[in-house]
Amino acid sequence: MYRTKTCGELNIKNVEETVELSGWIQKIRNLGGMIFIDLRDEFGITQIVINDEKLQEQAKQYTTESCIHISRKSCGKKQ
Repeated sequence: MYRTKTCGELNIKNVEETVELSGWIQKIRNLGGMIFIDLRDEFGITQIVINDEKLQEQAKQYTTESCIHISRKSCGKKQ
């Protein structure tokens, strides 16, 4: 299985849950200390935030329309 959730499926209930997403990069924004990637699949868009220096170096090689797979803990604020 190459994903546990779709990009359109994630919501506040998934905070702190480890998820795997697959899709293509729609947009990349490099703000120096952070890289934001809009990951898209046929169900929606999820924003990926990369603030780890090692992962940022890898992400700098990505271009729009690249297909990627990511496995990380979902973050956000539960209220």
